[in-house]
Amino acid sequence: MASKKPSEQVKVGIIGAGIGQSHIRGYKQSPQAQIVALCDMNEERARQVAHEQNIEPQIYGDYREMIDKAGLDAVSIGLPNYLHAPVTIECLQAGLHVLCEKPLAMNSKEAQKIADAAAKHNRKCMVGQVSRFRADSLFFKKLIEAGELGHIYYAHAVSLRKKGIPGYGGWFTNKAQSGGGPLIDIGVHLLDIAWWLAGCPQPIAVSGATYAEFGPHGQGIGSGGAHDPKGIFDVEDLAVGLIRFANGLTINLEVSWALHTKTPHMGAHLYGTLGGLDWGPQPALFQDINGIETVTTPDLPRLDNWAGQTAHFIHCILHDKTPDPDATQGVTMMKMLEALYKSAATNKEVTIK
Repeated sequence: MASKKPSEQVKVGIIGAGIGQSHIRGYKQSPQAQIVALCDMNEERARQVAHEQNIEPQIYGDYREMIDKAGLDAVSIGLPNYLHAPVTIECLQAGLHVLCEKPLAMNSKEAQKIADAAAKHNRKCMVGQVSRFRADSLFFKKLIEAGELGHIYYAHAVSLRKKGIPGYGGWFTNKAQSGGGPLIDIGVHLLDIAWWLAGCPQPIAVSGATYAEFGPHGQGIGSGGAHDPKGIFDVEDLAVGLIRFANGLTINLEVSWALHTKTPHMGAHLYGTLGGLDWGPQPALFQDINGIETVTTPDLPRLDNWAGQTAHFIHCILHDKTPDPDATQGVTMMKMLEALYKSAATNKEVTIK
């Protein structure tokens, strides 16, 4: 497939009309993106989404047919986790650039196959870590890269829900289809933002523990997906871990779908030799200025991080840039997640080679 000129539009197809709706919203805000096709197993659902989003794409029930007939340059993949690797690889082999929802795959071996396919076919493969495109993320990233916080040596990333098990009995709670519970679902966002802000150093060792104290008893159920009380729940509902990196950074991670706690909490807190920060609902910067401990609350612009993510993907296609994050970062992320699961299962620290 010939490279696009920067002045041309990238023809995009969406696979999955669930989270794919957020991708559609993002692409609609990019003048260099054209949504030409939408695919979902439930074609009626796809038509309804197209109507609600005020777009007129070609509608498909089979992504392979869409790949063959729609004349695409790129796709966004918003499918259950177990389908990420096979569908992404097929699209790359077909010459399409791919924006795949997080997590990139079920494990690092699958993720590596995706990275290899992207390299072999010279296509862009971006992982949907949409939190990187939030206003606070971009603001703090620039500060850290400018050296304002010094060396980041410790981070605490947390996302604790009280009653938030999604789609109970569906693919979310079925390990064969999801790969795990809150760690691979929401933990991947919090771990990624802490890791990315700190410069994506190389992980070397992981210690972790997982618990399932609510889901097996049919408790802690929240919104998100259809519920099947007779379905499978064989994943964790709480995961905690400590990840050590080659540059001396340590990340403490806590994520839950269900937990007896006063209030839900979500955020990442990074600590450096010259300052610290709170990323989340109430972003703040902590520094010693002239001997005075100072707290700064930035007045950040309103940004649509979904639009930022898709705009970055389109820019990388048109200007032959490496997406951030690309599939190689996705491989490293999967190594960290599977090491945490392995540590929890063996009750031992796991080394990442």
